[in-house]
Amino acid sequence: MKLSLNWLKDYIDTKLSTEELVERLTMAGLEVEALETVDGDTVLEIEVTPNRPDCLNILGLAREIGAITGRRVSNPKIKNFKTGVLKSFIHIEDKKDCSRYIATTIRDVNITDAPLEMKKRLASLGLNAINNAVDITNFVLMETGQPLHAFDFDKLAGGKINIRRAADGESIVTLDGIERKLDPSILVIADAQKPVAIAGIMGGRDTQITAGTKNILLESAHFDMGLIRRACRTLGLRSDSSYRFERNVNFEGVLTGANRAADLLEKLTGGYVCGRSEISGRAPNIAAKVKIKVSEIESLLGVQITPLQVKGWLSRLGFRVSLKAGNLTVTAPDNRADIAQEADVIEEIARMIGFDRLPSSLPMIRTINIAADKRPREIKDKIRRILTAGGLDETITLSMLNSKSLVKSNMADLPTVRIFNPLSQDQELMRPSLLPSLLQVVLMNINRGQKDLRLFEIGKRYFIDTEKETLGILMTGRRTHDWRSPKKEGIEFFDLKGVMEGIFKNIGTYAVYEKIQMPAFDTACAAAIIVGGKQMGILGKIERKVLNNWDIKNHDVYFAELYLEEIISLPVKPLKYQPISEFPAIVRDVSLAVKKEIPYKKIEEACLRQGGDILRSVQFIEQYLGDKIQSGYKGIVFSCQYQSSAKTLREDEVSAVHEHIVQALISELAAIRR
Repeated sequence: MKLSLNWLKDYIDTKLSTEELVERLTMAGLEVEALETVDGDTVLEIEVTPNRPDCLNILGLAREIGAITGRRVSNPKIKNFKTGVLKSFIHIEDKKDCSRYIATTIRDVNITDAPLEMKKRLASLGLNAINNAVDITNFVLMETGQPLHAFDFDKLAGGKINIRRAADGESIVTLDGIERKLDPSILVIADAQKPVAIAGIMGGRDTQITAGTKNILLESAHFDMGLIRRACRTLGLRSDSSYRFERNVNFEGVLTGANRAADLLEKLTGGYVCGRSEISGRAPNIAAKVKIKVSEIESLLGVQITPLQVKGWLSRLGFRVSLKAGNLTVTAPDNRADIAQEADVIEEIARMIGFDRLPSSLPMIRTINIAADKRPREIKDKIRRILTAGGLDETITLSMLNSKSLVKSNMADLPTVRIFNPLSQDQELMRPSLLPSLLQVVLMNINRGQKDLRLFEIGKRYFIDTEKETLGILMTGRRTHDWRSPKKEGIEFFDLKGVMEGIFKNIGTYAVYEKIQMPAFDTACAAAIIVGGKQMGILGKIERKVLNNWDIKNHDVYFAELYLEEIISLPVKPLKYQPISEFPAIVRDVSLAVKKEIPYKKIEEACLRQGGDILRSVQFIEQYLGDKIQSGYKGIVFSCQYQSSAKTLREDEVSAVHEHIVQALISELAAIRR
């Protein structure tokens, strides 16, 4: 924020030299970063923190200086104008977007140059003079902090103002002469036909004030700061107005700014205010009330002060203070949304004293043991050991990628977090999946002759409002390098599934797999990983089209993604020792024909459900698809192992349970005994 000392003198006589003023402001938390001379005027460049939008104007800084120095601030006299004289012609679609809008009409204006003194004031802050009407809106913006906009009233189609979201495909040529494409995330000011301004950011060229303007519509409003901030990022456009709206302008200042500008427009254009229309929602309740003891202030700041001193400092800052028995009840002014608790009030006292005048001392620090949650680290370390022991190599890739990588991976529809100011086009997005990053690693290795790859990465995926720790596994190439095996078989889906099973076994849980459809995966070879009825990841064969997009030829690639945060949140199941049975086991084989769509897991679950205490395991042996099996069915062979911990099982006991299992499979799954 630039501060013109000549302009400042219109409101307060500090009696301080420039050097003293710079020092006092800096020690009060308003650091002066630079100082320059503009046409004989001294201008300070002040660093205003985002929580202090009340200081983004000359009067706000004058109030701060008045509180620091004890000098009185002379605010400009502002004429009040009646609201409701003009029939309402404003429509607001959603008051969350625009909680207050005041439209004032000034007729029979004469558009000329602004007075020389006003142009000098604006020039000192780096603003170019345009004409008396526009210069007044800029003058009031810098003076009060309330953004304003002046429309040529006669150029508004239908004489209507509609505050709404932009429609898809709409555009506007802004005052800088650039046509800007709009979308529904952007709030606009529209007439009966089209947008005439981008709310809170910049007006449109078609309704700007020119030498031929005779009637003005003056806008003063309060827009949602988050909405304005997002629109600025989307459009790549910022202005002095948006800078303030992004930090939340004062709700009550909307009327003050409108009255100040209307008064100046009457005086400097020769026009007259003929009416005003206002739509106002409920004022936000930001006047925080804080109770605090003087002893608490002294304890934290290390100084001795009186209640009357505290009351004096806070009153000069616009706080309302009541004092009772050494206790203070402090009510923040409506422009201080940053005041919420005792520490905020104590900081104001510290600023008034001056940070350089506070005594220095070392605080007493007591050590406290904070129990760390070791489980996330332990799970990730265990997974690393399991995978490296299984022959996989860990890789670390960048969390940023370009949009083309998502398109090539059939993931263009995923919601993404876009980097506002990327270092390069290759780092414009935060990745929503680990697949594009790992495919890039595969391509680089294949191009260098390394074709047999087993890779994993533990990294983060990023979404609009969160980020998730994720394990990515990618496998391609030959299954084994054993010279004794004449047939070099390639890795397939079940190799990757086996890796996942090893992980779940070692962390004390198990998963089931359900067939899914995903754009990046082959439709016949993709599954969701389900643990405890909840999806914990995905795995499958990468679609050939995706591999061609990445120029990965003649290679099958298998990929899995496991959501580690979900896995870590699972309840820990304690391990219990079970002694090995000293009695012999009996194994019975089962040969059945079942429908192709029935997964083996369903058969295994049915067996274990019917097997009672003596069925120890169900082991899949083989699957057969051929002419001897009827259409729509598959032949499977599996073995059941029976064993007791208390005795040697008799043949008749095993036979009864085994037959019960087979009959259950026939009745529940429509299986056919072979």
